[in-house]
Amino acid sequence: MNAAERMDMLGVQGWMKVEMLCGNPVGAIQLFHAYVAARRRARAQTESMQEPHLLDAGQRREPVRDMIEVLILAYATEQDLHGLVHTMQSFDVGTHTELFFDLAHSQRQFTKLPWLRGNAAFKLPADVCERALDWVSHAELARGLLDGSGGHAGPNRIARLLGSLLARGDVPSAWRLYQTAMRAGVLQPTSPAAWLAQEQLAPQERERRLLPAWTDSAWVVCLSGFLAADRRDLAAQVWEDLAAVQPLVAATGAEWPPVAVWNAVLDGFSRCGDMASVQATWHVLQGHLPVERMPLSHRAKGLRAPPDGPDLVCYTTMMSALFRARQVDMAMTLHNELQAKQARQELRIPIETYNAVLHGLCVSRRTEEAYALLRSMGRNGVPAPTITTINVVLRAQARQKNLPAMAATLRQILPLGLRPDVITFTTVLDTLLRVATQPAAAEQAVDQVMQIMQSMHVQPNSITFTAMIKACLHTKGDLHQPRLPVALQLMHTMCTNVKLAPTPVTMEIMTEGLLQNERFVETMLMEYPLPSTFQRAPVMWPDEQHEMPLHATRLALVLWQLMMDWSMTPTNDTYLLLVRTLLKDGTNHVLFRRGVLIADALLYAQGSLSALVNAPTNLYVILPSTPPASASWSAVLRALIRSRPSDLSRRVLHGVLLHFAQSPHGEQALIGLQAANPAAHLTALVEQARHKLGRCS
Repeated sequence: MNAAERMDMLGVQGWMKVEMLCGNPVGAIQLFHAYVAARRRARAQTESMQEPHLLDAGQRREPVRDMIEVLILAYATEQDLHGLVHTMQSFDVGTHTELFFDLAHSQRQFTKLPWLRGNAAFKLPADVCERALDWVSHAELARGLLDGSGGHAGPNRIARLLGSLLARGDVPSAWRLYQTAMRAGVLQPTSPAAWLAQEQLAPQERERRLLPAWTDSAWVVCLSGFLAADRRDLAAQVWEDLAAVQPLVAATGAEWPPVAVWNAVLDGFSRCGDMASVQATWHVLQGHLPVERMPLSHRAKGLRAPPDGPDLVCYTTMMSALFRARQVDMAMTLHNELQAKQARQELRIPIETYNAVLHGLCVSRRTEEAYALLRSMGRNGVPAPTITTINVVLRAQARQKNLPAMAATLRQILPLGLRPDVITFTTVLDTLLRVATQPAAAEQAVDQVMQIMQSMHVQPNSITFTAMIKACLHTKGDLHQPRLPVALQLMHTMCTNVKLAPTPVTMEIMTEGLLQNERFVETMLMEYPLPSTFQRAPVMWPDEQHEMPLHATRLALVLWQLMMDWSMTPTNDTYLLLVRTLLKDGTNHVLFRRGVLIADALLYAQGSLSALVNAPTNLYVILPSTPPASASWSAVLRALIRSRPSDLSRRVLHGVLLHFAQSPHGEQALIGLQAANPAAHLTALVEQARHKLGRCS
């Protein structure tokens, strides 16, 4: 307990393992609780004790995760799921938009821990290991819920996590968590193991939930996300589960499924480009077809369309889908239907619907109709335009680089009683930087717009700066060179200002700009001084004697090192960009070895590839947020096949093939899929790699 009182996290983790080795999981749990209690007592008095305690505040994720994995194992040994959930709810770790646990890491930790029986050590019982691995997902869902409130993320915390995973394309993780939620009580709320309840069924006391709730928003993000990912098999299972919940919710008098769920189906089919299914769903909503005719309803029984038909949000989604499918006339027909109902005072069309129609017309280049709609706003019962409305028009004009039209639109803002927001200025800056032909003109545009923003008390944010950097690097269709000095100065400003801190997307854009403009970077380095952020040299490895020369790749590695220092998970495209660049020359050991280090993380190789190039074991490399997919393996294999040959590159290629054969995310998961699947070409790449090794041996 002394380690817990001293808040010695590594010491507590070690003693928890000792307790587990001695067959005392309760002791391990008590040690963890003592550590958390000590951390709570040490919190500043100004902090609200009603908020979840952020256990990994100021600390790297890995040691905290390792300790909690031992805790999960202890609870699994005791078969106390409720105890684990209650503990995980009481504090917070990570963020509500990213996974905290890594299943592969958890499995290694669970399987390598020996067990004591008498004086002899043996492996952990298989059923306990499997249970612990399953409960990792329960811990992922329960963390930071604070009796269902969701802490800073609110009651839709679980929905936010699922939505974030689906937005990044991590369908396997989202599906795993969805299945866990169903087993956790959504489908069987009376089960003794239930700890998660459907929102309408969650018991409440004094307006505080006793059980965390699976909200309607969670159904919405799952349906829309799985359909958008073209996984209608998973979406069909979600729809079937909705039907299973229907009898339980019906007893409360609530409408089921809610209209928002139907809207999610429209949105999901639209995003995957399946307009036939969008139309079928729309006809079901309007009562023209039975529910059984909807594409998802093959196995689901008992669900009914909303008795009042589609609401205004559904109309807006349907019109957006039609605009996206270039069926502009049909979209306007729906809009005219709504306007006729509004004229009969049957409803009031919200501004969000007008903005969606305006956006659709602008994207479809129906400019005159868009301007006519804009002129009608604020009259005859039509809502007055908001700054969002103006921003829609500005973005359309910006795409055409129509500066006079943008100026005319900007002049309308003050007479309408509106105030420009950060999106307004970001759009203007983006356009000015794209049309500027000289760095001096670009810098002047930035200065002028920033002064206007400051005078109007509008603060730029990271999105503003990211857009400016992207505009500076934009050359497609232009005759001028990328404004690299301006882009680097903007990035330096972001890196030295907490309120403007770059995002992973910013880092990806800057990295791509550097690597794709190597010739311009060389010229820039001779003519302009580097901002101090980029003057630092990448960390040298112990066996390296000379500092890396100054070039575009070195600047990209500076950005990579910043992301590692800030514990920022790069985008998948950033990993791929660097892997392709660093692995292209097997004779340049300094760059090649760093490429192998990044490839090791990208492929979840757990150090097996890094060891081949003698990478220092203390180098911190963040794993991607999703396991390696077809594109990851393809990028590494293709880079190594094309790489300038060397003994080192051949050794690494052999290591990648070996890892591909053994990894759960490799051959067994990807090879053998249907030929139409993007992973099918991996077979040819693997054979090509084997042929290259055979030719060189």
